[in-house]
Amino acid sequence: MHLSTLKPHFSKFFPSLLILLVASILSGCMNGSEVDERLESIRDAKRAPGTSAKEILSEEKFKSIWLEVHYMEGFPPSASALSNLEDWILKHTNKSQGLELTLKEIPAAGQDNYSVTEVREIEDQNRTAYNFGNKLGMYILILDGYYEKDTDTQASLGFAYRNTSIALMGKRVDERSGGFAKPDLETLETTVLEHEFGHLMGLVNLGASMVNEHEDDDNSGHCDNGECLMYWAVESSYIYNHFGGEVPKLGANCLADLKAAGGK
Repeated sequence: MHLSTLKPHFSKFFPSLLILLVASILSGCMNGSEVDERLESIRDAKRAPGTSAKEILSEEKFKSIWLEVHYMEGFPPSASALSNLEDWILKHTNKSQGLELTLKEIPAAGQDNYSVTEVREIEDQNRTAYNFGNKLGMYILILDGYYEKDTDTQASLGFAYRNTSIALMGKRVDERSGGFAKPDLETLETTVLEHEFGHLMGLVNLGASMVNEHEDDDNSGHCDNGECLMYWAVESSYIYNHFGGEVPKLGANCLADLKAAGGK
């Protein structure tokens, strides 16, 4: 996960969004208060990872989740990985009205590398799942390339880049799954998706306060328990050197943090 300074990129797509909202009003689809709520929910989705931890975990404000998944052409997620993620989210959150998942292919950008800024801009151009009423909008973007800061020894499989948004590096995940001494695609996708959602839920020390000190001194935002899902190696190319063939589980300290922040 890359905790770079969050700089909203609202102005670039605001004019187009405003035109769409005005058109909705004129057609009778949305009234003024609904437009205000829509604009506010879009602004709200531009915050840093972890800042929506209590909103995701508890039922104080939102009773359900709308999870929108966009994947670039050629890199669809496995159905089993999405099912695993849905079960995992509902296991750890208090959402009495459940989770709705929508899946859509978007055009491939055809880039070798993506910056965090470029990922945010792609989301802004495509995302439709924002907070509405008692439904919390969340977003996954699966890319057809690599993270721009990857090196020969360190390759990112995914990262959380906003308070309700994560990216999965589809091309890198494909390369790092299957074959000798590597996890299968479903296991790797599930592991990385759950790890990044853990960051959105405030782990570690990102919005869910620690009940017991367990943040890795050398890798901020990650657990110091080498067997925990939130260990730093999970989101890197080192994952198949460290873990076996199963998706790692959250450690006791991470589970305690989620419960204290309003989760199960």
